[in-house]
Amino acid sequence: MYQIDLNADLGEGCGDDSAIIPLLSSANISCGAHAGSTADILAALTCCREHGVIVGAHPSYPDRENFGRISVRMPVAELLKSLQQQIDQLCQLASAVGVTIRYVKLHGALYNDAVKDPVLASALADFFADEYPLLALLTLAGGCLYETARQAGIAVYSEAFADRAYQTNGQLVSRQQPGAVLSNPDAIRQSLQLVCQQHINSIDGQPFALQAASLCLHGDSPAALTLARQLRLALQAAQVQISPFWQENR
Repeated sequence: MYQIDLNADLGEGCGDDSAIIPLLSSANISCGAHAGSTADILAALTCCREHGVIVGAHPSYPDRENFGRISVRMPVAELLKSLQQQIDQLCQLASAVGVTIRYVKLHGALYNDAVKDPVLASALADFFADEYPLLALLTLAGGCLYETARQAGIAVYSEAFADRAYQTNGQLVSRQQPGAVLSNPDAIRQSLQLVCQQHINSIDGQPFALQAASLCLHGDSPAALTLARQLRLALQAAQVQISPFWQENR
């Protein structure tokens, strides 16, 4: 039987978190720097607790104006200070509702920059190893942060995207390009191909190998709830077990 984790980015003040969360096995909760109010974050954390969904921190560049989707030029030390403030604040909110943060998944432009920039990836890996040694990392399969964290001995897990198109080098197609965000039928087709065959087709139709421990859908998409429902049903119909990538005994 195949197995995959199903995650989404939530607590951002958009989308239907309370309906999406029960369909997931992991949830990446905003730390407030790119979107989401304290009330949004607390509601998402509480819902995760009620449904037994594993929770991760979802920090970003401090850039609410652009939803964290534009690279921000700032000193690395300043960035790391911001990340620590974001994660610590989320941990405090989580503790208040009886939830433990188990991992970190970066958001938006910071996620993509860490995939492509080895210097940034190295700084981030050192930071997480020093400041949050008990937290795992979730990041794009084959990216700089994944490889750097793995070599540093950090618990790191690979992620793929259900609803995003890929380039042949394994990186995501920019949201600025047509076809970057997949329709629900295409997202389901790509997801099944990834989980059951361990390869997908790039945006130009070229197949390439891709393995991942977790599959992400974007909670801010207008079609997110419908996709979550359809994707879960499609995975179950294909006899895919949906379970969190993070486990206590790993």
